[in-house]
Amino acid sequence: MAKMDDSDLLKHLQANEEDSAEYIDLIGATRLKAMREYYREPYPGDEELDGWSTIVTSEVADAVESMLPGLVDTFTSSDEAVVFEPTKEEDVEGAAQATDACNYVFYKQNNGFLILYTAIKDALIAQNCAVMWSKVSETVRDVQEVQSAPIEALAMLEQQGFEIEAATPVPQPPTMDQMGMPVEAPPLFSARVSKKVEKKSIRVEAFPPEQLRVKRGWTTPLLKDCPYVARDMEVTLSDIKQMGFKGVTAADLRASDDPTPLGQDEDYRRSRTQGSTRAEDDTVDNEDDSLATGWLRIEYVLVDYDGDGIAERRVIHRLESKILSNEETDHVQIATASPIINTHRWDGQAVADISSEIQLLKTDLTRGLVNASNLAVNPRKTVLTDAQGAPYANIDDLMDFRIGGLVRQSRADSIGMEPTPFNPSQALPVLSYVDSMLEKRIGYSSNQAGMDGDSLKPGRTATEVSIQSNAAQQRVKLIARIFAEVLVKPIFQGILKLLTSGEMEPLAFKLRGQFVQYDPNEWRDGYDMTINVGLGTGDKAQQISFFNGLLERQMGLAQTPFGQIMITPDNIYNTLAKLVELGGQKNVGDFIGDPQGKPLPQPGPPPQLQIEQMKLQANQQGEQAKLQAQAQAKQMEMQYQAQADEMERQLQAQLEMIRQQAQQQTDAQRQTMEAQMNRMKLEQEAQLAALKEQYAERERMRNMEFQRWKAELDASVRIETANITSKNKLSNHATAAATAEIGREVQP
Repeated sequence: MAKMDDSDLLKHLQANEEDSAEYIDLIGATRLKAMREYYREPYPGDEELDGWSTIVTSEVADAVESMLPGLVDTFTSSDEAVVFEPTKEEDVEGAAQATDACNYVFYKQNNGFLILYTAIKDALIAQNCAVMWSKVSETVRDVQEVQSAPIEALAMLEQQGFEIEAATPVPQPPTMDQMGMPVEAPPLFSARVSKKVEKKSIRVEAFPPEQLRVKRGWTTPLLKDCPYVARDMEVTLSDIKQMGFKGVTAADLRASDDPTPLGQDEDYRRSRTQGSTRAEDDTVDNEDDSLATGWLRIEYVLVDYDGDGIAERRVIHRLESKILSNEETDHVQIATASPIINTHRWDGQAVADISSEIQLLKTDLTRGLVNASNLAVNPRKTVLTDAQGAPYANIDDLMDFRIGGLVRQSRADSIGMEPTPFNPSQALPVLSYVDSMLEKRIGYSSNQAGMDGDSLKPGRTATEVSIQSNAAQQRVKLIARIFAEVLVKPIFQGILKLLTSGEMEPLAFKLRGQFVQYDPNEWRDGYDMTINVGLGTGDKAQQISFFNGLLERQMGLAQTPFGQIMITPDNIYNTLAKLVELGGQKNVGDFIGDPQGKPLPQPGPPPQLQIEQMKLQANQQGEQAKLQAQAQAKQMEMQYQAQADEMERQLQAQLEMIRQQAQQQTDAQRQTMEAQMNRMKLEQEAQLAALKEQYAERERMRNMEFQRWKAELDASVRIETANITSKNKLSNHATAAATAEIGREVQP
C-alpha cells in the first residue's frame, strides 16, 4: 500500500469528524434538556401561564447533588485511590514508587478533587464526562540568590545561561600584608541571577463532554482501541504559539470553525457562565491578533499512514483544514464514563435522564396544588349583569387586589363567589408516592440523608435500618465502581505512561512526613492496577466497627500458637492504618510506624518454667548474698582482732619503756610515770570499747539491710509469679476461644 499523504489524511479526519459530530448533535438535545431541568429552567409553554403557578421542582438537581458527595469522597478519602501492583519480584519497589508518584501528580500537581468533582457531575447531568491528560512544557524563570561571590563566579554563571538581574558590592574589612601595608581585597558581590528553564509536567483536565468526539457505533466507554477519538477546543493564537506551533496566523485560526455549530447544549452552558454563546459575538479583542480565536482538533486516530498495511495510533493536532502536527503515539489520552452504562454503546445514561420524568410529574402536581390553594384563598368571583350584559359592579375595582380597596357596585347582590374545594390530604400522598418513585430509580433515599422519620421509630431495629440503608446504597456503589474502572483507571494508566516516556525529570515531594525523590525512568509502564474504591461515607461506622473487631481477633491470635503462622506485624499495621484513614487522617505515619516486614519477637519460655527459673534464681541470689555477708563478717572480725592485737602490742611496748625509765628516776618521778601509765591504759581501754561498739553497730546495720533485701526479693518473685500465672490463664482462654472459632469455621 502507498504511503498516505496529508491531503488524504485530512479527508479521512474530516470524514470521521463529520460522522461523529452528527451523532453528538443528536444527543445534544438530551443534554440540553437535562441541564435546563438541573437549573430548574421554565418548561416550554410556561410563559403562557399568566397568573398560574410556574414553579419547577428540583428532583434532577436533588438526585445529582445527593449522589455527588459520596461518589467524590469515594476517590478522595484516601491518599492512594489507585495502587499499582508488581508483576515480578524485582518490580516491588518500582510499583510502590509509581503508586506514590501517580497519586501525587493527580492530586497535588493537578487539582484531583476538582477534576473528579467536575467529571462526575458532568456525567450525572449530561450522560457522560470527558477527561484528558497530556504532557506540557512550560518556560519558567529559575531565580537564585548568590552571596559574597567573586566576579569570576558571576562570569561563570553567565556562561551557564544565567542572567544577572541585580548585583550589590559586599563591603570588606581592610587587610594588611606581612609588612603591615594595606592590601586591596578582590571585590565580592551579592547578586540575584535568573535563567529560563523548560519544565515538563503532566496536565489533567476535565473538559465539557460536548467537545468530545467518538466514532459513531463504538460499543464501549473504554476508548483505548477506538478508531477515532477527538477533542474540539476553542483556543487563541497565543495558546497555539505556546503549544509550539509557529506557522499559524490569526487568519488560519479564525477560519477554523466549530465542528458542531448547532450545538445548543454548548451554547446553553456558555450562556450560563459567560453571558454570550459564541466567540464570534465578542468584538472586544478582535483587533488583537494574539487573542484571535478558533477551534483546534486534537485527534487520536487509527490509520495506516505509513502504508505498511497495519493501522497505527496517531495523534494529530489540526485546524479545520490545516494539519499542525502528526505523530505516532501509544495510547489515547482521553477517557469518558457514564453513571449508567448502555451495553454495546459508548454513551450511557445520566442520573438526570432517569429523574427527568419524575421532575416533570412532580412539577405538574405541585403546580396543581399551589393553584388550588390560591383559588381556595382567593376564589373566582361572579358579577351580575343586566339584559344587555352590562355588569352591576365595576370590573376594574374587582381586578384591583389592594388590601382595603373599594369595589363599586350598583346592586347589593351584584358580586358573588365561585367556591373552589381544596383538599390537600388527597394530593400529599401522591407527592410522597412520586418521591418514592425517584428513590427507587436513583438508589438514594431520604433515610440515607438522615431525614427519614420512620427510621427513628421504636419498633424498628438497628439491623432493619442498616439493611435498608445498605440496599439503598447499592446503586451508588455500582456507579462508583463504574467510574473507577472506566474513568479513574485509564487516567492513572495514562499518567504512568507519560511519566515513563523517558522525558520526565525526577519527582521530588513530601510523602508521609519525609521528602522523597523518584526517577520515573526506572519504572515500567506495565504494572497491574488495583483501585481502592471505598464504600462511601454512609457505612464508614460499619467499617470502623469491622476493623476494630478484626484488630481484637488479630491480637488474640497473636497470643496463641496460631499467631506465629497467621499474624505478622504488617497485618496489625495494615488494620491500624485503615482505622486511621477511616478516622479522617491521611498521614498514617504521624500515628503508627510501619514495621516494614520485621517479624514478630520470639515468644518466651512457658510460664511454669519462668516461675521455676525465677525461684531458682532467687535462691541462688539469697545463698550468694549469705556467703558474701559471712565473708564480710569474718573479714571485719579479723580486722578488729588485728587492730586490737596491734594496740595491745603498742601498749605493752610503751609500758616496758616506762618501766625502764621509772627504774632510772626518783620515787617522785616514778609516781608521776605510774599515773601517766594508768591514764594511758584507761584511754586504750576506752578506744577498744569504742571500736567494739562500732563493729557491733555495723553488724546490726548489715543484718537489717540483708533482711530488707531478702523481703523485697521475695515480694518481687511473688508478684512476677502472679503475673505469669494470670497471663497463662488469659492465653489459655484466648487459645481455647480461637481454636473454637476456627473449628466452627471449618465445620461442614
